[in-house]
Amino acid sequence: MTRQSVVITGGGQGIGRAAALHFAERGWDCVLVGRTADKLEAVAVEVADRGGTAHVIPLDVTDLHAVASLRTRITRADCLINSAGESLIKPISDTTPDDWERILNTNLRAPYFVIQALLPALLESDNPSVLNIGSKTTFGGYPEVSAYTASKTGLLGLTRALAAELRPQGVRVVLLAPGPADTPMRWAATPDYDPKLLVQPNTIAEALFWLATLPHTVTTSEFLLQSTWFES
Repeated sequence: MTRQSVVITGGGQGIGRAAALHFAERGWDCVLVGRTADKLEAVAVEVADRGGTAHVIPLDVTDLHAVASLRTRITRADCLINSAGESLIKPISDTTPDDWERILNTNLRAPYFVIQALLPALLESDNPSVLNIGSKTTFGGYPEVSAYTASKTGLLGLTRALAAELRPQGVRVVLLAPGPADTPMRWAATPDYDPKLLVQPNTIAEALFWLATLPHTVTTSEFLLQSTWFES
């Protein structure tokens, strides 16, 4: 019997790492994609400690030539998790064109072309899914995160469009939109954030696994996950 496999961008830390460990504990093989080889290798060791196997592919998802190479490097996948992302907390008055390009390239353009590259591999699965990591900011207005919100709202639109486009081919495309998560990216952006408002990466990983293992006969387009302490 063929073991199921998950490809995770941003697999070296945060949500990506938690997802890799959660899937590995349930018998899935992992392909970890990210910019920092050392972080990916460290997660691969953790995966092995849990009885799983992990293949590491160091690359920058904003490098479209490198992303295109995934088409030949990965020939089968049951699930793709687009976890690589970047945050930006700045008022519009201070946001530069470079800021805008970086956030849009990482959070919107990269997932699009990763999906494009891995679609043939996903079509080899009996129950393929694409799980995009969105954000609670998409569903409300928050100050000083306009570029980030634009990128994640674009990802929601992309998810909905691809869900309709790929459903006839049996591919489930879902956006999981967590509230603020307890990740290195969150603490780097807001070191004084109230910890009780944060969603734990393990909780997000559980939700991702549930979405990846839904029967092929059902689907959903977006899924919001937040701390019970979060009121607005």
